Amino acid sequence: MISNSERQFINHWNEQKSGPLWKYYLLFTIAWSVVAFILIFFLSKIFTDLWETGGRYLIVVMIAMALIIGFVSTHITYRYSEKKYKLIMKKKAEMDLGS
Repeated sequence: MISNSERQFINHWNEQKSGPLWKYYLLFTIAWSVVAFILIFFLSKIFTDLWETGGRYLIVVMIAMALIIGFVSTHITYRYSEKKYKLIMKKKAEMDLGS
């Protein structure tokens, strides 16, 4: 028997990954990139003097870093969730065979 949290994860993950994979990656890469950019921006303002010495291309570098971090975060999250989904489905299949 799978737990309620596992059942909820299955429902949530099926909903999240329905549709093309590129749409999932696009949506979550943008979302994680915004979070990463805000974090990079404020940490650079608080702990460094890059705004005085970084030149006018600093914002472009920050955006690029945020996009890379966003894509990597999305990829890691997708792979982790897919692995978890497969483990739960395997557990569910074994339970069904045992019954």
